[in-house]
Amino acid sequence: MKRAVTSFLEITIAILLLIVTLPLFLLAGIIVMIDSPGPLLLKQDRVGKDGKLFKLIKLRTMKKGANGNLPMHTQLNDPRFSPVCRFIRSTCLDELPQLWNILVGDMTFIGPRPERPPIVHAYTERQRDILKFKPGLFGISQIVFREGIIVSEKIDLELRYYENRTIGSDIKILLYTPIVLIAHMAGKIRPDRFTTNHKHPWLERALLGERAI
Repeated sequence: MKRAVTSFLEITIAILLLIVTLPLFLLAGIIVMIDSPGPLLLKQDRVGKDGKLFKLIKLRTMKKGANGNLPMHTQLNDPRFSPVCRFIRSTCLDELPQLWNILVGDMTFIGPRPERPPIVHAYTERQRDILKFKPGLFGISQIVFREGIIVSEKIDLELRYYENRTIGSDIKILLYTPIVLIAHMAGKIRPDRFTTNHKHPWLERALLGERAI
């Protein structure tokens, strides 16, 4: 019963957010198409709960054909993104299509960030425990780490959080997320005045408490 109610609420909220954010997404899509011609949406194989593969959908902000052999995670000052697209990424408008992933049940609002199959194949037995949780649009790693992610650090953080999560800590993530986004947007607009750190240890301490290292 609880799972059915949660699913209903998630679907309802996802539909409402899709409707409300549609104008912003269309505006961001137009800007991306002008800045870097190519497909509007990017679909990638990601590994979800219990190892299930699904297609994660994003607004394409990377330059067309820029994947190559470069790192799978976004790096600091990643050359695959133009300054305009870096700013759009800092607002997370490129993540809005994942509301569809929530609608179809592949993702939830708060959960670990799903990884691509080659990364998951290299997981240790302990790291594979993260696949017990449904991946999320928001989460602890999404706000503690922004760029230059080290996979082992990310998974360790996620395991410490999701194996002991509470409703209160999930609410904290929702409250901290817009603060982090605004800080990163400011860093992209005025890098001379606002620093954009790739990791926020204070958030780790705030969300994990005594479990933070």
